[in-house]
This record gives sequence, structure tokens and C-alpha cells, in this order.
Amino acid sequence: MCRYSLNPYRETAPQWSDPLRAAFEGDDILDLHHSLDEYRATPLVSLPALADELGVGQVLVKDEAHRFGLKAFKGLGASYAVYRFVVGELTSRGDPVPPVRDFYRQPGVVEAGRYTFCTATDGNHGRAVAFTARKLRQRAVIFVPGNTVPARIKAIESEGARVVTVDGSYDDAVAEAAAIAQKSGWQIISDTSWPGYEDIPRWIMAGYLTMFREIHEASLDTPRVDIVVIQAGVGAFAGAAAWYYNMLHSVSGVKLMAVEPTHADCLLQSISSADGNPVTVAAEQDSIMAGLNCGTPSVVAWPLVKHGFDLFLSVSDDYCVRAMRRLYYPEGDDVRLVSGESGAAGLAALLALRAEPSLSPAVAFLDLSPDSSVLLINTEGDTGAAGFGALVDASGHESG
Repeated sequence: MCRYSLNPYRETAPQWSDPLRAAFEGDDILDLHHSLDEYRATPLVSLPALADELGVGQVLVKDEAHRFGLKAFKGLGASYAVYRFVVGELTSRGDPVPPVRDFYRQPGVVEAGRYTFCTATDGNHGRAVAFTARKLRQRAVIFVPGNTVPARIKAIESEGARVVTVDGSYDDAVAEAAAIAQKSGWQIISDTSWPGYEDIPRWIMAGYLTMFREIHEASLDTPRVDIVVIQAGVGAFAGAAAWYYNMLHSVSGVKLMAVEPTHADCLLQSISSADGNPVTVAAEQDSIMAGLNCGTPSVVAWPLVKHGFDLFLSVSDDYCVRAMRRLYYPEGDDVRLVSGESGAAGLAALLALRAEPSLSPAVAFLDLSPDSSVLLINTEGDTGAAGFGALVDASGHESG
């Protein structure tokens, strides 16, 4: 069952706190990413046949399946947060700080093995932290929930990290990682936050701004974007989108829609609560959209999402599978996109909006029409390759 909620707390011109502003207003974010040899702006593609099918004027997809060779966008946040952490450490010790564009290129920025970086993950963020640790010759220990597929574990291990499987959910893995890190003297690089642990999650959100700046540069010659659909787990990616489209984007009035799995819709439930404060989902988070199986919003992301988004939608897994197949088997002149379960969530939301009569008020609110230009983000490729192949039915999609 799909659900939606309009945001009663939306502000036209949000006024966010100084710590949030300080994280997002750094002028070193894009330069830092340029210091990675793997950096390339990822493609922004137009899918006209899909737009016709959905009854909108334009569908643009930012394809993050190509980011840093990691098949997901998460490296943007992890690499920036680790940079900010290390620079703070170097500065506090009086050690030299390399120019930002040399940070990931200059050998010996920090002595090998000085830090053990750890985090909890459903897959993509953990691999991004491990990738960043490897770039700096540091150790990484990554905690994953018990239902993490083997392919995602192997991908993390391929970056040289140790993986610890926790008997429980993503939230359980977060708690275990925090407890072990404190006991062991490890440094957490988490994309979710809790009271007392807020700076690094803010830097991770700020790191995602590079993607939105790339979208702006690539879309200068295209019609304006009216609707941006953002998949949401703990809300970090949504927080970055809220900041960009409310504070930096040159065109006002863009509507932001968050999409979540029906059994992990912590943002929707929070915005629908009596006071609009974060709540934890009671249901088991068992969606195939593994990267979105999060039961509790990030406390630093929530103010951005609460006051900067317009609409919240939860979708069932069957729409996700339809979206994956539609992107993998394009119609007309559309290009093929390899989109994993979480990556396809944005299109899943559009398919649900067109198919579910109960969502018609949301369609009317968005003014989803032949004049609409919609931006989707393919946040991941086939990060669980075996599962991806089974879901898209690569040997014969006619059965789908």
C-alpha cells in the first residue's frame, strides 16, 4: 500500500541553524572531489519515451551508478567528511595541511594506519567509507545488518575493510558500531546522527552538493526542473537536496518529494506525527530497497527535510521492481540505465502516482502534467548483481 503526506511544516524561506550553514557553505567541496583521481561528473540523461509514458514533459535522470567506480553516490559524502575530519586533526596538532586539490593525491597526508574508520551501512555508504580509508591507507571496519546480501559485503571487503555482520536491522548495526567504536578508539564516519554526534553527518550531507552542482551545469540548456524526487533513508541525501534547492538553486518554486519504502517510511511518519518531530518506525524494515531500510531519521538532517520538502510518499516493492525493469529495458530512443533497488525508487514513486487513485491529491499538488519537468536520481547501479539480475529478469523481461 502506498501512502503520502503533504508537508504542513514547509517554509518558503527556511532559516536553518548556524552549524548547518557552516557545514554547507564551505567553498572546498567540489575542489576536494577534484582531488580524487576517480572523479568524473556523472551523466545526466533525458528519457523522452518515459516522459511520454508518464504524461510529463521531461524526465531527467542523474546516473550515479558511475560514481568513483563504486556504483553509488555515497563516495561524495564519505570522502568529504573524512577530509574535514583529517584536516581538523592536522590543524589541532599543528601539522601541515595540504592544499585541498592535493588532499587525495599527495602521499602521506596522514601516516598509514593511524585511524580506523567505522560505520554502519546497508551497503553503499560502508563501501564509500572503506574506499576513502583505502585512499589514505587507513583501516576500516564496517557493520552491516543481518539481511545484507553477500555481494554488498564482498564489495566492501574489496576495498580492504573488515565487515562485521550484526544480528538485527540497520538501526541495530548503527548502535553496535557506535558502541564498539567508542570502546576501541575508532572514528565513526556515519551518515546518520544522534545527540552529540553531528559534525561528520553534516559534512557528509554537504559532500552531496557536488552532485547537484553537476546537475545544474549539465542542465543549463534544458527546460527548468519543476519536481525533484529524492529517495530517503535516514534523510541525509534528502537534507542535501533541501539545502541546495532552497538555498543555492537559481530557480525558486521547485517541488521536492521524498520517497521511502512502505515498511521504512520514517520521514513520512515523522512529518505526519502530532508535533512533526522524528519518530522511529515500528515495523520491520524488510524492503528490497536495502539502502532505504532505515527506521529512524537523522537528527541533523531532519530540520532540513522538515522545513525544505513539500511531499512525502512511501511505495511498495512491486513498484520498485517495475521501475528497475523499465529503466533496464528502455522504449524508443531512451538509453538503458542499470538502476539498483534504491536507485529506482524515484521512478517507482512516479509509477505509483500514475497508477494509484488514492494518490490523486498528491498528483494534483505536484501539478504533474505534460508541462512538468521531473528530475530523478539513480543513486545506485547493480550493487547486488545477482539480486539485480533476478529482479529485472534479464533473460526474458516479457514475463514482467
